Amino acid sequence: MSLELMAANLDLQGRADRVAHLDPDSLKKAALRAARDTDAEGLWALLEAYLVTRGGRGARVSVNTLEAYRTGLDTFLAWASPAGVSLLRPGPNAGFRYVRHLEGAGLAPSSVRVRLSAGKALYAALRWTGACEAAPFLDVRAASDPVPRWEKRKPYSTEDVALLLRHAGVQDAVIVVLGAHVGLRATEMTTLLRKDLHLDAPEPYLTVTGKRQRRQEVALSPTAVRALRTWLAATPNYGPQVLSIHTRQSVENALRRLCQEAGVRYGGREVHGLRHSAGTRIYSESGDLLAVRDHLRHRTVDSSEIYVDYARAGRKKPVGDW
Repeated sequence: MSLELMAANLDLQGRADRVAHLDPDSLKKAALRAARDTDAEGLWALLEAYLVTRGGRGARVSVNTLEAYRTGLDTFLAWASPAGVSLLRPGPNAGFRYVRHLEGAGLAPSSVRVRLSAGKALYAALRWTGACEAAPFLDVRAASDPVPRWEKRKPYSTEDVALLLRHAGVQDAVIVVLGAHVGLRATEMTTLLRKDLHLDAPEPYLTVTGKRQRRQEVALSPTAVRALRTWLAATPNYGPQVLSIHTRQSVENALRRLCQEAGVRYGGREVHGLRHSAGTRIYSESGDLLAVRDHLRHRTVDSSEIYVDYARAGRKKPVGDW
């Protein structure tokens, strides 16, 4: 799925234009037919066109967002028919029923929110086409998450990272340092281009395209430079991207295998836990939240405060010697 989305993203604007430029009657008929037949591909074409033409990020909508919304669409369609929900006449409680279903199925609160966003976007797209006026998710809210955010996706310790690097092959070592030293997200790793590596600069850095397509420079550690040099020397003809794997799931699978080989816990941390390792280490060594914000490219320092909790969790408890 994500490979197709990545390749298709090159023509994202063109696909959206072909749908959006249909005359109103044809657009409405296409939406009615797709909803009536529960045609996932037809509904996705409409939803994708809506996201590009009416969404806040327009044609710069990320591959990650498209992938998440497509998964959300498929999840909703798989639930709707067995639940007796008509797409065009869903009823006033359909949105609440769907979200309670997701919560009851054990989905993480963050995943429920993403699925809810996809459902809202689907019906916004159907209203845009004139196919229906239903808004079953209008007042729906996912239940609050009872688990504090610092209790989830905990960082890998410095010792864990060192152990992973000792067991890593050349590409796996790049994944580890891009996460645990550079602080990249999985999707940022898969879309990182070789031309954006500046290993010979006086202070080596890379330029990363992050959330909302923002381009920012990030400093590289000596360990990251060595791992990248080794990988680039071994793969001179691998194309424009740094990694030879181009999907978020492939990166997750690679790290999962490496953790198994190294005897390091993967569950509950995954690839994003490497990014948390970078932020935690920066704060532990500097005590500077602005340094965390800058390195991890947070929009505000509020997003960086979680690393105070991670750093404090590794300290000796104040009552330990009482």
